[in-house]
Amino acid sequence: MTSTTKWLLVACAAVFGIYGVDRLYQGWVEQPKKDLESQRDRLSNEIDESKRVQFASQKAGKRLEEYAHRALPSDPTLARSLYQEWLLELVEKHELKSASVDASQPAPVEIKSRTKRGKRERVGHRIDYSLRGQTTLAKLSAFLDSFRRASHLQKIRSVSLNPIGNDGRLDVSLSIQVLCLDKAVNEKELSQWELTTEAIGELKPPTMLVQRNPFAKGFARALQDLELKAITVNRQGVTEAWFSTSARGRVEKVPAGQSIPNHLHDVFVAQIESDRVLVRLTDSEYWVRLGQSVGQVVAPERSSIE
Repeated sequence: MTSTTKWLLVACAAVFGIYGVDRLYQGWVEQPKKDLESQRDRLSNEIDESKRVQFASQKAGKRLEEYAHRALPSDPTLARSLYQEWLLELVEKHELKSASVDASQPAPVEIKSRTKRGKRERVGHRIDYSLRGQTTLAKLSAFLDSFRRASHLQKIRSVSLNPIGNDGRLDVSLSIQVLCLDKAVNEKELSQWELTTEAIGELKPPTMLVQRNPFAKGFARALQDLELKAITVNRQGVTEAWFSTSARGRVEKVPAGQSIPNHLHDVFVAQIESDRVLVRLTDSEYWVRLGQSVGQVVAPERSSIE
């Protein structure tokens, strides 16, 4: 064996030795390290997911507790009757004319069982209501605002509005759905929960709906017809503002704290002085002097819309 052959054999042995050492290093150090890092990442992800699920469960638990306080009584027959009475009171309060309220039979509400795989369990009942009536857009806006401020588990599924004649009246049809839960806290009456001051502050103003009535004719003319004719004091010592409400000369005597009767606008009389009256229209206030109409003091772009 020549020296060259010997050196070649030594070099080959060295190469195979280095390769063997590398394989041993990869198998004993690098691969276990990668496996541990992968296992660590997997466990970290599982911990994060567990925390997310735990947080969601806590949030859902609080929500379910709130729902239990807001839900209609668990007895669907009693819940159906109580809510219908409440809805009729709301209709009367906001002066919906020719109103009717019809209720469907309670339908069970089921969800997937958390304890029995492949099974479903009942959590309460769903009741659908159909409300019909005639009103103006301003009164409908007030009705909807009272509806959204109520604490019941309720929602409006659909709204249908059809104009009646040319005086701004609407035929209104609402589809309403409510829930009564088996775990409801109130067993004999509806919830008395009220919105907090913070929650009320986050609500959008209801008057945004009536800035422009798309169904009514003479929208701006109605403001021009509201002319301040006189300011008097009646026999009871109450100061009243006399507003004409139509081109025919009809006059309404309105004290401070009340609205001027009008089917297109909600014009509220906030303050009465000796020669002028402060009125509130769509969250804005205007001073109207004797002989002026509300349309004259409102912004021209508002009063010129027809």
